[in-house]
Amino acid sequence: MTKASSARRADRHKSQGRPPVLRRLLSGALLAAAAATPVLAQDKIELKVAHLFSNELYLWAEGGKKMVDAVEKATDGQVSFTVYPSGQLGKDTLAALQSGLADIAIVIPAYNAQKLPLSSVAELPGLYADSCEASASMSAIAAPDGVLGQAEYDPQGVRLLFANVQPGYNLFMGKTDPQNLEAIKGKKIRAVGNSGVRTLSALGAVPVQITVSEVYDSLSRGTIDGALYNYIGLPDYDLPDLLKYSVQGPRFGGTAIIYAMRNETWNKLPPEVQQHFTEAAAKARENLCTWQQENTLSIREDIVAGKGHTVVTLSPEENARWEAPFPGVIDAWLGDMSSAGKDGQAILDAYRGKAAE
Repeated sequence: MTKASSARRADRHKSQGRPPVLRRLLSGALLAAAAATPVLAQDKIELKVAHLFSNELYLWAEGGKKMVDAVEKATDGQVSFTVYPSGQLGKDTLAALQSGLADIAIVIPAYNAQKLPLSSVAELPGLYADSCEASASMSAIAAPDGVLGQAEYDPQGVRLLFANVQPGYNLFMGKTDPQNLEAIKGKKIRAVGNSGVRTLSALGAVPVQITVSEVYDSLSRGTIDGALYNYIGLPDYDLPDLLKYSVQGPRFGGTAIIYAMRNETWNKLPPEVQQHFTEAAAKARENLCTWQQENTLSIREDIVAGKGHTVVTLSPEENARWEAPFPGVIDAWLGDMSSAGKDGQAILDAYRGKAAE
């Protein structure tokens, strides 16, 4: 036997002779070091993306897809993406991020109200009429250095890439012409979130909480009379066939859509790739909100011309009557946040302030 082979055998026996606990500690330390090691600039990076929609829906096609395509192009293919649509990684996309099943996900705070209660600020009525302004405001306060990002997203282990706030909801009715507030008294109307429930109740309607996919059947059966929704979503559910009236004027609020990345994933990315994400996310946010605003107008025009839809534009005096309860809805939300130990006032002030800039 050679001296070299004897040395190798001796080393092997030493390794095997280590106590099992020590071997496990060494293995764990090596794995932790590997997990914390940043990706080198030239390394291939493969990221998993999760969302709940079809890949044809505008929230992906005009938002998330624009971002990932831009990053892949800017990195000459160094960064690639595998997309899991339609809830393939689970219906809770925030949980998919936190567990590491996904690196990037579209998170809907309304579906994660227990973990992201402050993000429901976007649902409050009376705060905005312009989707792009609201999206920019939400993106600013939910960013890693923003008040909402620090209060809500960083503790969940995720960071915002960009936020989208949907075009403000309109009140749609099936057979009732909503020329004034009295017309909707006692009518059963689909509501969205706690703020939507409170808003409709304050207006004298009866809020009904159902998903948008249930609206068509509910209207057909007569179990609801109308819905809070937006124009751009109507065609996807064949709702122009049944919703014949809409009210233009009151700012009913909307909902936030969050495009987020796992903190652990972000921290491993080379700085130049992080910069590509930052730039691509800003452009995707602008593209998505612009698309929403343009298509809101075109869809409204199409259903008026082709479906016999009537848009009721309220007078300034009548609009003020509709919006009169909105401050009370906001106060109730602040009370909810305070009861939960959350500083809702700081979030509301920041959201309003950014929207006003």
